Amino acid sequence: MTPTEINWPVALRATDSGEQAAAMRALRDVLHHGLRIALSSRGDVSEAHLEDFVQESLIRILDRLDQFQGRSKFTTWAQAIALNTAFTELRRKRWQDVSLDALLADGERLAEPGMMAEDVLGAQEDRQHLVAVLREAIEHELTPKQRAAILGELREMPFDQIVELLGTSRSAAYKMLHDARRALKQRLQAAGITGTDIQNAFNL
Repeated sequence: MTPTEINWPVALRATDSGEQAAAMRALRDVLHHGLRIALSSRGDVSEAHLEDFVQESLIRILDRLDQFQGRSKFTTWAQAIALNTAFTELRRKRWQDVSLDALLADGERLAEPGMMAEDVLGAQEDRQHLVAVLREAIEHELTPKQRAAILGELREMPFDQIVELLGTSRSAAYKMLHDARRALKQRLQAAGITGTDIQNAFNL
């Protein structure tokens, strides 16, 4: 039976262990093939990484079977979960050795091109103004932990790692980020930078 002929939700829930195992093997092959293609241009992804991503993806897919609503092909839905899993794990690996002190000292990177969308605002001086105001706001409007949380978010650090870095709970970190975003919005808007510019530039 080919992957297109498998009724995935039924097969993955099968009480017959052989049927379920066969479906798991088939889905593993589909995910592995898709991830290999999607991540082929990355030099930091090995075969061992692909295997880890697939294994973690299978666990997440089984946990979320009830969330599949049939609006797309099951393999498309499953592959989206696998890609999200892979990129989350790659970001986590990237930031796993970052310390709180290093993050707090990293505000200078706000001016780097990768930190802001290239099509935000028109003139270069406008972009420089936004960065300057944001840097000042981060420095003077936020507590040290709020500053670390915002800088971590801007650098696409996984939320769980931000929580661990801050040594707090998830709910406390959510509130910390919410309060920090609100303070930054107020400061930037007071400087004449619109909410649309802020959202487009930094997803605040």
